[in-house]
This record gives sequence, structure tokens and C-alpha cells, in this order.
Amino acid sequence: MSALTDSNDQPDVGAPAEVRLARLIQAKGCIIYHEDIPDREYPQVRCSIYGAPKTNELFVRLTNGLITVVETAESGVLFPPMADRIFGMDVLDHQIAFGLAERMWETHKTVLLRKT
Repeated sequence: MSALTDSNDQPDVGAPAEVRLARLIQAKGCIIYHEDIPDREYPQVRCSIYGAPKTNELFVRLTNGLITVVETAESGVLFPPMADRIFGMDVLDHQIAFGLAERMWETHKTVLLRKT
């Protein structure tokens, strides 16, 4: 049994997004679309976007190196399956993921910009 599944072979959707993403990355169960893109204005804040083919979800991670925030959104694309989209992100998924990143930024910018 994989760390990504329960006894019914279903993805562990009950766990927090950050935990689920860490498990996906460890198991090589996700597609890396963008990793550690620095913000133009605040380069210490970086954005990563991953695709989870089993659940057809997009994971967006914002981090400043100390604080990490992860949220998910359902992919807007059903066909072709995400597993067949390994060479690039679909335009609709791009809009969804970067829209989510903007909303996350607005919600979490105060903590992401804190100096430690």
C-alpha cells in the first residue's frame, strides 16, 4: 500500500494540502509545472505549482523559506487526463493556478513578508 492511498486505494484527501503535497512529491506522484518562481517585487517569496494526476488537482505552494502555504484547486481540464499533460500546463489550468496564487498572496502576504 502506498503512502498516498488508504486501504481503499483512494488518495488521502482528508489530510491538509501541505501534507498531501509533500507525500506526492516524495512518491513522485505529481507533475512539477513550476517550481520556486520568485515574485518580481518580493523575490524571497516563491511560488510552485504541481499537478496531481490521480485527483486531477492543482497544488499551489507559496513560501518565503520559513513559512509555507499550500492550497489546491480542481483542474479545469478533464481531457486529456493530467497524466498525459506532463510536458506543460494547459492554459485553463494556468489561469486557475495563478488565480489561486493571487488569492493566496492576498490572504497570506502579511506573514510571508515578515522578517525573521
